[in-house]
Order: sequence, then C-alpha cells, then structure tokens
Amino acid sequence: MRIAWFAGGVVTTVASLVGWIAWRVQMDMRWPPTRSDRTVGPVAISPRWSVVLEEKPLNPILAEYDYRLLVYASGERDGEYRGTVNLAINAGGRTYLCLYMLTASRRLPLLQIDDRVETSIVDLMTAQRLAEIPAGYDRRFVGAFVEAAYPLRFIPAAIEPDCPDNR
Repeated sequence: MRIAWFAGGVVTTVASLVGWIAWRVQMDMRWPPTRSDRTVGPVAISPRWSVVLEEKPLNPILAEYDYRLLVYASGERDGEYRGTVNLAINAGGRTYLCLYMLTASRRLPLLQIDDRVETSIVDLMTAQRLAEIPAGYDRRFVGAFVEAAYPLRFIPAAIEPDCPDNR
C-alpha cells in the first residue's frame, strides 16, 4: 500500500511539474506586456513620432526572436497609436537594431531599421513595411536598440553617434 501511495505521489508531482513547465514556456512565447524587460519605449525618434520595440522568443531554448514595432504619432503630449509593424526575425544572437529617419521635402518621413541581416523600411503614417526606400530620401541615424548586455534598451544617437559595423 505504501508503494502505491509513493508511486501516486511521484506521478502527481511529475505531472504537475510538466504542466507548470508547459505553462511557463507558453507564457514566455507570447508578446510581452507593456512594462517588461522585453519591451523598450516609447522612444522619440523625431518631434512627432515615437516607437516601442517588443521582443518575443520563438524558441524556449535557442536565441531566436520575433520583433514588432508599435508606432505612435503626436502633435501634443500624448501620442496617438498608429499601428503595429512586424519586423524581420532574428535567427540567433543578441539584438542590435539600428534606426534611421528617412526624410524628403514634401513627403512623409520613413523609418529604416537595420539588423545584422536584413533592412526593414517602415512608413510611419500607415505603419506598414515597404519593399524599398523611395528615391530622394536623406538618412539620419537616430539610435539603436541593443541587448549587448541584459536588458534590452535604446541608445540614442546623442550618446553613440554611429551604428557600429561590427554588430
């Protein structure tokens, strides 16, 4: 009888532990809440525009991340939510995203986001990715989202004036 009680306790403990681990992995694989170490921002990228970067792990073991950018516009103190843009997936390694404002006379600004492999061009007004940079835009470095050391953070161009080539 004691062995049956012991075996039942072991099975219950193992089942509870497996359930807790599955719940925890499932919670980690969701987009983070607004105030999290996987969320940075809002970050002002111009007097009118600000962005929030969210990072979500794609795998509980490997360093693969999915990113999305929340875009806000403002003429006043409070920003108006404009939309969410899904960025390129980071297939491994630390986060390092360099941001550039793209401006042209009589045209709406764009945002260029460079990671180690891919470049994303974001139309801030529509909060959508574009295939390429239209002709006639000038580029200005704004800053970088980095995770060289934990946690994920934004380093503005006033502190680090150029995007490093060795990222």
